[in-house]
Amino acid sequence: MDSPEIPILESLYDSQGRNDALITLMVELCHLLSACLRRDRSGAAASPPETAVATNGNEDDTIDVPLQIDPYVQLNKTLIKLAKRPGHDGTILIRANRLSSRDHASDQTDYRVFFSDITITRHTVAAMVRRVGDHMTYLNALVLKAFQTLSDHNILTVFLRIPDEKSSSFQDLKTSLSIIARYQQALDKGEELTFRDGDEDVALGIMKDERAVPDSNLTLLAGLNAIKTEAMSKLVKEVHHWIRASDTSAGSHRYASVYDAIAGVKNLRGKFRIPPIEMNNIRWFLVEKAGEKLPKAKAQLAWLIREELEKDITDQALYLESLYAEDYCQIEARELGLRLKRLSAIIDSVGDRPKKAMIVEEVVTHLQWHMDRIPDTILQKLVIDKGVLAIRNDEGSALEIGRVHDLIVRIIEFYTGRLDTRSKMRRVGADDVTFNRRDHEILARDFDLSPLDVKEIIQLLKKCFDAKGRFNKPGFEACVESFARYEEKVFEILWHFLKQPMPREDRIAFLNALQLLFIKMKKPSLALHVLLNDFLEEPDRIHFYDRNGIMLANLLLRRYNKELEIDIEITPEEVFFVREGLNRETAAAALMLIDQHCDAFFEKIRTIHRGIISSLDLSTKTDGEMETKYLLSLEREIHIFVSLLGGDIARSVLRSALNEYGNPDSEIYQISAEKSIFEAFLLHLKIILRGLGRAGDVSDEWIIEHTANQREELIALSTENRHTVLVDRVLDWAHKARENIHNRQLTEVA
Repeated sequence: MDSPEIPILESLYDSQGRNDALITLMVELCHLLSACLRRDRSGAAASPPETAVATNGNEDDTIDVPLQIDPYVQLNKTLIKLAKRPGHDGTILIRANRLSSRDHASDQTDYRVFFSDITITRHTVAAMVRRVGDHMTYLNALVLKAFQTLSDHNILTVFLRIPDEKSSSFQDLKTSLSIIARYQQALDKGEELTFRDGDEDVALGIMKDERAVPDSNLTLLAGLNAIKTEAMSKLVKEVHHWIRASDTSAGSHRYASVYDAIAGVKNLRGKFRIPPIEMNNIRWFLVEKAGEKLPKAKAQLAWLIREELEKDITDQALYLESLYAEDYCQIEARELGLRLKRLSAIIDSVGDRPKKAMIVEEVVTHLQWHMDRIPDTILQKLVIDKGVLAIRNDEGSALEIGRVHDLIVRIIEFYTGRLDTRSKMRRVGADDVTFNRRDHEILARDFDLSPLDVKEIIQLLKKCFDAKGRFNKPGFEACVESFARYEEKVFEILWHFLKQPMPREDRIAFLNALQLLFIKMKKPSLALHVLLNDFLEEPDRIHFYDRNGIMLANLLLRRYNKELEIDIEITPEEVFFVREGLNRETAAAALMLIDQHCDAFFEKIRTIHRGIISSLDLSTKTDGEMETKYLLSLEREIHIFVSLLGGDIARSVLRSALNEYGNPDSEIYQISAEKSIFEAFLLHLKIILRGLGRAGDVSDEWIIEHTANQREELIALSTENRHTVLVDRVLDWAHKARENIHNRQLTEVA
């Protein structure tokens, strides 16, 4: 039976492996760009390609071909390959990453590379090399050298529009790279740069923006269009005046700089040859896609930082990173303090600008969002004394950061004050714990309740935990009716407890006690929204409470739970039989939420499976890394969850999982040093088959049959008799799954 053509996602589980060829191409691109920059900077570009040599008289040790071969030829070939890849917008972005984490200005800058839906870093490349084998180790050296070259040229962003097949298009790129290669050198010396344009050497002055600050992209524009310094100065002045004079409705405030406006406004863009590559455009710290409009607030911030705070692109980037970085959940205390200081400086510098309120709101909103994600261990190191921020170290002394704006002070005080309230909540049943008015206000704000409602809920919670903080199930059962009156918010508070570390027996008892509350809920979909939003909030991270969340979600999807009187730690397989007992309203709400956030959902699944792969690789295992057993159980709960929901998303997830766990040549089987883990994989496979039997349709029969035909290969993974028995027992579910799909089809037709 041939595989039918069906509109299904690329495998979620082995997509990393499937993208290895693309990652290799991206490394090759970075390598060749950097090779072109190094050659052109040395002046070798002016020499005929056949005689060009490295300045030290040797071959460039990062290029796998001698320098007598023009790297531009290879660059053109690589760009053509990338252009033929499906699903991209024709652009590549390389952007500096985590600038504020460098200890010294001389430290090499790290970068992220964006193409299509792929993002690569040094770590991405290293992981691929580990996965593929030592014969690809050279890629690590290539990407490190490429990033080093960008750092040496003081390049923080590169935005590249992939040239079309016209020779003039690639020639513009070649000319632009020649300018970029010599830009920093000329700037340092305070002189004109000489670049290669075809067969000619051309002298070009460094162009300046409206602040009289040198601008690399205006210089690129001038070089490609033969614009003299005086003419460029006039153009800059006119465009800047238009931006400042225009009403916001004209769209002028969506541009982060004069060059950004020239390249973005259709009437202006049409008058010039726009450089196919840009360097250090502040725009690319604010968006990642060419077609993505720059929000007004971000554009206003960019202008503010450029005009009032910093002239240097590195310093500008630090301010923007402080506001928009996604790594606050992993931040160190000193780095946090410096970021808070920068955000304070932004607010201080706003003054009476027309868009003052917009800028302040942008800063405050993002900061509050970040503060919610900072670990308590980091927050507790923040000290505010009379408006001065300091960082407390482990020895008890403090590093002074400096005075911060009153708004920043209030935000810090709220979140540091909340630590004490949270500590009380973890000990809510203790006799010595007293909640004051401030605690009630903090909890009211956290959970969007009135202080009076918070006070009553706390009294109820006291009955659910003893003086040692241990969960009291009978006390909880006595409060269920009262909790149900606050169902819209009370579950969020109870979920807060389950997110905290607690003894295993307490956690199991708490999980199962919540079933009693679910029965009383009129709108269980509200609780499900809390769980799923938490699960999807950070799709690139795994939390220990994620499994609790998905297990509770599985409970919420059902109207009746056979296991109500039994304490369970995982969702039993009997749920695959649930049809009439499914809560259709809750399931529909879950499907709608996942559909709205499907990218985050799929990324979370990828993150979990990458975690499984990492946990199997003993050579890279680190302290504190989640165990394979936990990650597999989390993945299992997800498979059950999507099976209960059904639909295209469920099929995508389950088919992808089947491609992985039903294939003896897949990465999980090849990388596993401990053969005993194969039993866990096979039991996992059974869950997937049962899930697909429930949620699949006729187009899924092929992949199920294909898995069943892998029997001999799966058996060959181990010589133990029990392994053979288990394989047969699991694959029996493949036949049952096909039978279930077939019978359901007949019922639906009838």
